[in-house]
Amino acid sequence: MAIIMLKKRLTAVFIALSIICASLCVTIGVYRRQKREFTPRFQAPLRSEGCYFENNIFYQSGFGIPNCTAYAWGRAYELLGEEPRLCTSDAREWFSYNKRTGAYDYGDEPRLGAIACFDNEYGGHVAVVENIDDGVITFSNSAYMGSEFYLSTASVNDNSAGQKDWSFQGYIYLSNFDEKELSINSNRRISAVDGLNLREYPSTQAEIIDTIPEKSQVYITKVVKCGEYFWGKASFGKKNGYCVIDYTEYSL
Repeated sequence: MAIIMLKKRLTAVFIALSIICASLCVTIGVYRRQKREFTPRFQAPLRSEGCYFENNIFYQSGFGIPNCTAYAWGRAYELLGEEPRLCTSDAREWFSYNKRTGAYDYGDEPRLGAIACFDNEYGGHVAVVENIDDGVITFSNSAYMGSEFYLSTASVNDNSAGQKDWSFQGYIYLSNFDEKELSINSNRRISAVDGLNLREYPSTQAEIIDTIPEKSQVYITKVVKCGEYFWGKASFGKKNGYCVIDYTEYSL
């Protein structure tokens, strides 16, 4: 009888431990998904960023940047960390293609990382929402046979998304990015190949305190937007200052 009771107790303990482990796995999984942050892009992609060049389906077909579709496809690749399930034809086809395939949610409300789709006489246009602040949307763009990279803005109340001469079709939502998770009280890894300057205050004119090597970690306690950059108040070793968050990535 004692042996039977012991087996029952051990079985109960095993089941309880299994439940706890399963709960932890779910919690960690949700936690890591919630840590997927949105980092705005305000600068042209570097030639070393494969999602915009070697690994970009438009680039491979001879229609690379400058080209709005090549840029937006590459930006989606960068944000998702994998090849996007977007249209590989003219920009004017992207919105209807996404509706047919059901690859991503869509709508007419601007959200971080959303792709704005337009129809025009030149084959359409696509742009990416990089920032929404104080009622103003900032888009990143590229233009076929034009600018490799440029920024444009529009009011959140503008039904034409800043392009009054074009027909605005809507937004494609790649994911539910959260800008707030970009920042506060989080570790980030330096992604700049040549390292990243730690400055006295958030400005490219500020004195350089130190240069933080690539892959080093910094701890961010505050985020501010100054000029064209988002800056993080960072701690590196015993030194404190500000660095450009555009050249960092989330780190556990």
